[in-house]
Amino acid sequence: MRKLSASWLPTFLIATGLTLGMAPASQASAEGTTRIIELNELPLLFADDSGIAASSGVVRTIHAAKTRPAPVLEPKLPWEGSRVYVYGSVYYDQNADRFSLWYLGHPEPDASGKEPRVPGFRKGKGDVVLYATSRDGLEWERPELGLHSFQGSKANNIVFDLHSASVLHDLREKDPARRYKMLGSRVGAYYAAVSPDGLTWQRHPDDNPILTASDNISLTQDPFTGEYLAYHRRPSTKNGRCVWLSRSVDFNIWSKPELVFAADAIDNAWARNPGERTEVNNLSVFPHAGGFLGLPTLFRVLIPTRPAESLTHGQSGTDGLVDVQLITSTDGTHWQRTEPRLPVIPRGAPGRFDAGSILGVSSTWVHVGDETWVYYTALTTSHGAPIPPKRNAIGRAEWRRHGFASLDAGETGRVETKPLRLRGSALIINANATGGELRVALLEADGTAIAGHSADECEVLTSDATQWKARWKGGPHALPTDRPVRVVVTMKQTRLYSISSKTTSPP
Repeated sequence: MRKLSASWLPTFLIATGLTLGMAPASQASAEGTTRIIELNELPLLFADDSGIAASSGVVRTIHAAKTRPAPVLEPKLPWEGSRVYVYGSVYYDQNADRFSLWYLGHPEPDASGKEPRVPGFRKGKGDVVLYATSRDGLEWERPELGLHSFQGSKANNIVFDLHSASVLHDLREKDPARRYKMLGSRVGAYYAAVSPDGLTWQRHPDDNPILTASDNISLTQDPFTGEYLAYHRRPSTKNGRCVWLSRSVDFNIWSKPELVFAADAIDNAWARNPGERTEVNNLSVFPHAGGFLGLPTLFRVLIPTRPAESLTHGQSGTDGLVDVQLITSTDGTHWQRTEPRLPVIPRGAPGRFDAGSILGVSSTWVHVGDETWVYYTALTTSHGAPIPPKRNAIGRAEWRRHGFASLDAGETGRVETKPLRLRGSALIINANATGGELRVALLEADGTAIAGHSADECEVLTSDATQWKARWKGGPHALPTDRPVRVVVTMKQTRLYSISSKTTSPP
């Protein structure tokens, strides 16, 4: 393994056939005021109507990812044991052309049943947070960081000691010592940590738990308010495993958790025997310009529950299959389902590394070129099987860039956004107009036309492009960035995936 200094700073669907109806022309915040959607490199996605004022002649399609036949990371080192997980985070530093991955390993007990210990780490589930890097997102290096001792040697990639460790690279943070933030759990509680470089971590604040209960947790940041959002699992008497949200404005004090996502009667329609049910194993959340996308893992729990004394190595008391679905929200609290409720990261064929369950997904997505990637934890068997035959590995799900959902037009389609404030010099369209055409117009917030930016004056997109720059004839015409505007997309035989605004035009 390559030696890497701890001071190095890593920076960086299934058709529904639903016809879209009218959506409210504005979006209200918690205070009841209209929020203008900020359009920058954070794209406006179309998995719901959060950014749409009106539409006609289009249907929404949810798209499943493509997956690879082999994992991108498997356990092979003593401190990884027989299990690696990616509840954690992946970031891409375009300047360095480097990917950074925080993932989990689970060192195996010795012949006497004693679990190996990392000096200075808490007792708990036995997981260790590990760090890896990659040039292509497929082949991963485990750098010898020299930070923590394992079985007498610091030649490892161990960085911390939390379960379900979710890492946020906080670009808003002014304190260099808190540039990276982590949430995770130990038995009985959730904890936080901060780091200047993503490698050397300090427990925060003062090694005290931030929330009661403990299990899976995902950390993200609200791009509209700057709040930190902790989506964590805790039990509910009625719903079993489900997801709760706690917010913090300073990463020190966290709000009282509120239940935000649980299985419902439709999720439980499969159950035939008393006690069978669907639960939510975890939820990873991804902000976009109009709100949030969520990838919950839905766990079909079978009965009977196995007694603890009967469990063998790696076995869980509950068993069943786990799949990933897609949900949406405008505020991060109130979530809507996409229909039909089908897996967006499909399980693999029998014998593949991901044939059994998709246990969880990374807390971040990565946009590279024409693709969007989400890393996931895959099981060869159902959730509760013993090790072996169960084996954990990490796979990569691949969509077209921003391609979770599209608005699809036949002969005539029109989409008008809610008021957007363009923050870049280029309006970028992600659409497949092969065999068709797409045009863009800009309107004032009140719906009046903006001179020089009509659909008739727009150059026509007739190909498949993930980052097409809208241009108007007689230009160049500067985008109106001093006030909110509406974007109108007219299209024929086209799929529209996203719009964004960038300070520089794509290559």
